[in-house]
Amino acid sequence: MDVKTLYTLVAVADRGSFAEAGKVIGLSLSAVSMQMRALEEELGTVLFDRTRRPPVLTASGLRLIDRARDLIEHWESLSDSLKRDAAGGVLKLGAVHTSISGWLPLALRRLQQRGQGIEIRLTSGLTHELEMEVYHGQLDVALVTEPEVSRGSLQFHEFFEEAMVVIAHKSATGDTDQELLEHNPYVRFNRMARVGRIVGAEIEKRGLEVQSTMEIDSVEGVVAMVANGLGVSVVPNRGVANEFPATIRVLPFGDPPIMRRLGLLMPRDNPRSHLSHALLDALREVSAPPEKKYAKAG
Repeated sequence: MDVKTLYTLVAVADRGSFAEAGKVIGLSLSAVSMQMRALEEELGTVLFDRTRRPPVLTASGLRLIDRARDLIEHWESLSDSLKRDAAGGVLKLGAVHTSISGWLPLALRRLQQRGQGIEIRLTSGLTHELEMEVYHGQLDVALVTEPEVSRGSLQFHEFFEEAMVVIAHKSATGDTDQELLEHNPYVRFNRMARVGRIVGAEIEKRGLEVQSTMEIDSVEGVVAMVANGLGVSVVPNRGVANEFPATIRVLPFGDPPIMRRLGLLMPRDNPRSHLSHALLDALREVSAPPEKKYAKAG
């Protein structure tokens, strides 16, 4: 086994396929495949499940990846001339719609500024859809609302808690969250979304009588309707600058306000977990309260 083979192995793990790894390190697909076959023969174990397309790492392969990264790190510390970028790679990321215009762009910007060499392949969807894609290995990680049911093979890492708020046009009738919701048309956020179910459960629990006039699957769409006086709604307060137009007033939903927890859902065993954790660190940094950011900077 030589260090070049380890670089190839890590590139395959980070890029997700033999072909993509070959493009990064300058080898043909057949050359990458031959290196991996030779490595398996040398170690006497199967590192890739070739019944799947593209081939995926076996349990033995996943264990070897961590050791390979350590060996590469030690090797690179001996000679600057042999350094390669073993930290970058492709991260298949899923994200709920509400986060794409919230914290996610700020975190990705933070990673870009650091030059960590992470290529993002972003898919949007509902929490339950993204959860299944992570579970089946179609995504490396997903930014979602906290799952209702925990799965032993997955870990949820919270980074932010969002308060749910009632939003209404300034001309809407009512002074409390209940009055606004019961005396004006209700613009419902997608009831299939986890956040939509959280709101629906609280409305039912409190016995609020709302008259739903439309249902929309994006926060931006809901806000636009409310801003134009077409009704009131309940949405997460994402804490980003200029989230609501000046024509909208905002009240807490519930006393204390109903909250939703946002976090990254990732497999316990994934060859690109270091990329997921880099994203998690960036999300925690950009969503931290100002006093915590200041304390960290000091």
